[in-house]
Amino acid sequence: MKTIKEKLDQAKGISPKEEITLNPILKNRAFAWIILGVSIAIMFIKNFLSMYYLVGAWDIISYLLLLTPLAYLAWKKELSNEYIKWFFPLLLLMIWDMFYYSNELVQHFVPLFFYLLVVTLYFNSMHKVHSFYQTLLLRSELPWRGLSYIKDFLGNLFIRKGDKKLYARIFFAILITIPFLIVFVSLLLSADENFKGFLTKMFDFKLGFEMRYFFTVPLYFILYLLLFIYGSSNHKDRTDTTETKSLDMLIVGIFLGMINLLFALFIMVQIPFLLGEPNLPAYTTLAEFAREGFFQLMMVMGIVLLIFLFIMRRFKGEKVALFMLGGLLIETIIMGLVSLKKMHLYQSIKGATVMRYYVEWFDYFLLIVLVVGVVFLVRKLEFRKLLNVVAVLGMFAFGLVISLNVDGMVASHNIEKFKNKPNELDSGAISRLSIDALPMIQGTDILINTYYKTMRNCNKFSNYHLGYCLNLSKYGTKQYKDRIYEEYNPYSNPKPLHSDNMSAEKIYESCAGCHGKNGELEALGKSAIIRGKDVNTTIQQLKSYRAGVLNLYGMGGLMKGQVHSLSDEQISSLATYISKMKQGENNESK
Repeated sequence: MKTIKEKLDQAKGISPKEEITLNPILKNRAFAWIILGVSIAIMFIKNFLSMYYLVGAWDIISYLLLLTPLAYLAWKKELSNEYIKWFFPLLLLMIWDMFYYSNELVQHFVPLFFYLLVVTLYFNSMHKVHSFYQTLLLRSELPWRGLSYIKDFLGNLFIRKGDKKLYARIFFAILITIPFLIVFVSLLLSADENFKGFLTKMFDFKLGFEMRYFFTVPLYFILYLLLFIYGSSNHKDRTDTTETKSLDMLIVGIFLGMINLLFALFIMVQIPFLLGEPNLPAYTTLAEFAREGFFQLMMVMGIVLLIFLFIMRRFKGEKVALFMLGGLLIETIIMGLVSLKKMHLYQSIKGATVMRYYVEWFDYFLLIVLVVGVVFLVRKLEFRKLLNVVAVLGMFAFGLVISLNVDGMVASHNIEKFKNKPNELDSGAISRLSIDALPMIQGTDILINTYYKTMRNCNKFSNYHLGYCLNLSKYGTKQYKDRIYEEYNPYSNPKPLHSDNMSAEKIYESCAGCHGKNGELEALGKSAIIRGKDVNTTIQQLKSYRAGVLNLYGMGGLMKGQVHSLSDEQISSLATYISKMKQGENNESK
């Protein structure tokens, strides 16, 4: 029996909405609670715990949580697309690199690529495909109903007659547990300062009210929950291999013939340079000659590759296409070698930069793909197999590039190249690299000076970064400075203490406000009295504060702001000055 609304819609020619069909796995209580809990957890992390602009420890946890539902489906063998599992090593490698390296690519672009790849994998996880490359092509089968999916999912999860007593018991258990947890947490925090510091570092909540939370809190929860629900229900059969129509060989012959002729003329001019020394145009330096060309030639290689893939998709073994396309690929490979030689020549003159390395590596990748294309063309192999090989090569190349310490490579290459010509070394360029280059500049007078929109802190879990903190712990801050710390940290000194000729007495003036003129006060009522303290102990602790790896009594952030710009010599001088103060209580210091 149709309702009045259905009759009116039928009279107006409006087709009824398709019934929402969710994956039966969503009715599995364990999986349903996993995706609900993960959505809430990621929403909370993104709003209140994660860093702004940089990747921190809580971001790493959110990435792992994001993969949890997909991993559960793979473990239970519920995935229709078996190729999804092939991507887990790359995803875990990306997470590790984001937690270990600090360069621009890994910190700012890899997270975006990670999210894009994860969304694509969820959408294609229930697709039946015939080839690996199809997993990277996002397809949607279900009609987009937005919140209707969440309503249906939550209805299946909570509205069950037999579960009323179960939910009542769970609610009662939580109700009686929370007060006891609050009491125990408050007592344990008062009982031990180290435990208090641990919780403070681990859960550095940003609970100050912000208007954006009205928008971001529900947005994050809805988006992630929809991703899990929609992705697990987006069934589609993509195993069909429809035969493609062949191209008009007259058009293809003219098109490829003219491009081949142009490329042949270009290569004739480049042969002397490729086989010997460059023939410099008038009023052109060697550096200018080398600089011109490698970007443009790389773009030519990319365009040719797209042309090749387009024609190969409809290639039926025609001899015209075989010879013309083969010639085009070989000519493009030669042009790629010209591009690489120009790049190497320019680096031999001006040194390496991050961008030059990336361009060089992409050049190598395009050359490898073009060589593979020649092999597939000559052997007349299936087009989908070619796409599989290109996709696998792309994954491998991307994983390799993000796992290289590119900033360290740039610093090491340039320092070694110009060690006998120090005046030609661009120290300013090296100083703008990330902390990844810190091990490579040891023994030089180069200072890495980074600028972040937010501040890392090795004493706070949310701001913790493994690679950053390991480098600071090992090498200290003598050759590294966070500019944001000096500009925005309320505990930093208006005039950093980095003057080499500043006396210990003068340095201590900034300490006297908390510790007293003669070191006789307990700083902020927390630390012990420092006057007469052992020199070696003071040196060790001040260096640890400077590196951000010590946080006794919760004073790590304040102390790092005080000593972050002191050199080793200034710390030794200050420690000696403190030890010679009039003896007082000799308790354990901060």
